[in-house]
Amino acid sequence: MDKFQRLFRQQMEEKLGVLSSAEHVPEFEIYRLAHSIRGTAGTIGLQDWSEAADQLIKGLIDDSVREWPTSELKSYLQPLFSLLADPESAAATPATPADPEEEYSENINRTAVPAAASGEPIKQNLIVVVDDDAALLRVLKEALEEYGWMVMATPLPVKALEWCYDLEPDCVVLDIVLEQSSGFELLDSLRSRCEERLIPTILMSARNDKQTRMKSYASGADDFIAKPFDLEEFAARIGRQLSRRRRLTSALMRDELTGAYNSIFFRQELERWRSAALPEGQPLSLALLDIDHFRKANGEGNYDEGDRLLREFSSFVQSRLRDQDIWARERADRFYLLQPGITETEAESFANRLLEDFVSPQPLPEHSALPGVTFSVGLTSLSAELPSEQILEQVGLAAAASKAAGGGICTVYREHQPDVVVQEQPLRLAIVDDDDLIRNLLAKQLSDLSRNYNIEIGKFKDGEDFFSNPWHAMGGRYLVVLDRMMPRMNGMEVLRKLRSGAGRGDYTVLMLTGVNEEREIAEAIQAGTDDYLTKPFSLIELEARVVRLLRGMIR
Repeated sequence: MDKFQRLFRQQMEEKLGVLSSAEHVPEFEIYRLAHSIRGTAGTIGLQDWSEAADQLIKGLIDDSVREWPTSELKSYLQPLFSLLADPESAAATPATPADPEEEYSENINRTAVPAAASGEPIKQNLIVVVDDDAALLRVLKEALEEYGWMVMATPLPVKALEWCYDLEPDCVVLDIVLEQSSGFELLDSLRSRCEERLIPTILMSARNDKQTRMKSYASGADDFIAKPFDLEEFAARIGRQLSRRRRLTSALMRDELTGAYNSIFFRQELERWRSAALPEGQPLSLALLDIDHFRKANGEGNYDEGDRLLREFSSFVQSRLRDQDIWARERADRFYLLQPGITETEAESFANRLLEDFVSPQPLPEHSALPGVTFSVGLTSLSAELPSEQILEQVGLAAAASKAAGGGICTVYREHQPDVVVQEQPLRLAIVDDDDLIRNLLAKQLSDLSRNYNIEIGKFKDGEDFFSNPWHAMGGRYLVVLDRMMPRMNGMEVLRKLRSGAGRGDYTVLMLTGVNEEREIAEAIQAGTDDYLTKPFSLIELEARVVRLLRGMIR
C-alpha cells in the first residue's frame, strides 16, 4: 500500500499548495478537502492524517458561503502542513485480505479471467465506484479486482450514470460528497434503474452521524459504509450484496421492465427444448429482434423514454405470440423469440407479418413511443450439431445483416446467408501504442473479436497518427486502447483531446499504464478514461475488458 500513500502525499502537496496561493477560498472547498482526507487517509493506513482531518471538519460547514483569507486558512490547516513536512506520517498498512465471498458459498478464482475468444459469456461481476478522490478510486479498484471482480471507477456522476445503463453493473458504490453533485442526487437518478435490475447500491461517507446514515437508507441505499474503512470488511460487504443479487436474479424469471423472460431463464429453456425437440425431429426456430436506432431514444440521458419504448415494443410482440412461444429480453434493445414446433419457413412468414403489423396503422395509446420506430430480425432454425452459444452468435449476425440492409420491412436473414455484415453505425477498435511489437500483438489477440462484434481494427503509433488518419474522422463508435507513454502526442493528451470534443465519433477509452504510474493513473481517471490496465498484463484479461466495453457500446 506504500505506493498509494506516496500518491496521497503528492496530491496533498499539490492541493495544499493551490489553497495556499489563493487569496480567498470558499469554506465548502475546505470542507470537501478535509472530508476526502478523513476517508482516504484512514483507508490507506495514514491514521494521523485521518484524525487531523476529523478535527478540522468540526470547525467547518459543508454548505457555508464564507470565504477564508489565505492567512487564516494557513493557520487553520497547519496540522496538515505539519504532517506533510513529517516523513514519518506514512505508515505501512496490512496486507491483502482474505476472500470476502467464502462465507457466502461463492468461490472466486482471483487469478483466472474468463476467456472471451471461446464464446463463453463473461462471468465477472462488474462494480461501479464513484468518488471524487482519484487516489481512493485507485486503491479501491486495485483492491477489489484482486477478488476477480471487474471495477469501473470514475469521479464523474454523468459517466457513472452512463455505465449503469450501458454496462448493467452488479453493484454501485457511491460517495456522498462529490465535486459535481452529491451521492444522494446520483442515487436518486439511478434508483429506478437499480431497483428494476436488482442492482445493489452502497453509499460511503466520512460523515458517520445518525442523520447521514438514516438519510442514506431512506434514499434507497442497500448499505452504508463509513470512511475510513477496513478494505477487507469493505470487500466482504460488497461480496454479500453480490451474492444476494445472484440469488434473487436466479430465482426470478421475468425482466421487470418489459415483462419478457430474462436471459437466464431463456438459456435454460433453449437447452431444454434442444434436448426435448431436436432428437425427436421436431422443428425449433429462433429469432432475434433488434430495435433500430435505440441509442437515440436514450439521447442526452433521457433513459425514461427508452424504457417506455422497450415496454411498448415488448407488449406489442407478446400480444401476437402463442402460449408455447418463449419471448425473452437478451439486453437493452434486443429480444429473443424461441418458437417450438415452427419450421424455418413458418418462422420467417411469422416474422414478416410481425414487421408488417408493426409499421401498419394501428391504435396506439396517447403519447406512445412507437410511431416511427422500426426493428430488424435475424432468424435461424436450430440444429442439434451446434452448441447454444454458437446458435446465438449466428442469429446475432443475421440480425446485424438485416439491420445493415435497412431494417424495418425487409426479408428476414438467416445464418446460411453471407457473413459479410455492415454495421448501421461503425464500431471501430483503435490500438494506439508506439511499440510496434505491442501494437501488433494486441491487434492479433483482439482480431477474433471482429467476427463476433463486426468491428474494424486500426493501429496507430501515437496520438498524432491517430488524429491525422482519415479512419479516425469517419465517425461512429470507437473503442480506443491507448498507451499512456508515447512520443509526440502521449496518451493523456489524446484522452483530454477526445473528452474536449475532438473528433466526430463516440469514444470509449481503455488506458494502458505502467506499474509505477500511480499519479498518472489518477490523472487519467480524473480526465475521463473508462477503464485502465497496468502493464504487464494478461492478454486474456485485456480481451475480457475489451469485450465488456464493446458490449456496453452496442447496447
